[in-house]
Order: sequence, then C-alpha cells, then structure tokens
Amino acid sequence: MNEINQPHPPPPSPAPTGKPVTTIAHNTSATSVYISWKPPPPDTILGEFLGYRITFRTRDRHAEDVKEIYIRDSTVESHEIHNLETYTQYLVSIQVFNPEGLGPPTTVLVMTDEGGK
Repeated sequence: MNEINQPHPPPPSPAPTGKPVTTIAHNTSATSVYISWKPPPPDTILGEFLGYRITFRTRDRHAEDVKEIYIRDSTVESHEIHNLETYTQYLVSIQVFNPEGLGPPTTVLVMTDEGGK
C-alpha cells in the first residue's frame, strides 16, 4: 500500500459548545441541595457525550475553594449535593464534557435551609 491508500484517523472533535439548562435548584435540607437540568442540543456536544461536571462553592468564598463532582453518565439529569454548610448560599455550575474537554458552564445560586428550628 502506498500512503494514498492509508486510512487517516478523523481529526479530534473540539470541546462541547452547548451548556445544560437548569430546570430545578432548591435545598432539600439544611446541608443539601438538589439540582436538575436538561442536556444541551446534541449537535453542540461535538463528540462522544461522556457526562457532566458539577462544581460548587459558597458564594462568599474564593474561587479556588471549589469542589467538583464528575457524573460519567450522559443520561443523568439531576443530582443532590450533600454535606454542605447550614443556611449558606452556594454557586453551583454544570458543564457537559466530551473526550476533548468541558463545555461552557451554567451557574445557579442556591441556598441551604436554616435547620435546627
């Protein structure tokens, strides 16, 4: 075979361009919040849809103090975050990811319950 007949691997797909749409974000207790979303349009995933990355931090803390959760299942459309601080505002972001990287984030503000009444 000469080089003309050699199959070429397809070029890598870029990172996703679409972002999830948040449908619900509320507290479920003094130390947990629930968030649900709809995935972005399939043509914005740009490659194999591997799942979601959720990041969260308290609103008044530094951006470096971020915790993250990877959901390696593209069919999941909700998650409950536990072990949070009581009566605290959290910034929660959701991104889709493919083998090439992360898409743009969707961010919501949600607050844990007062608790201890």
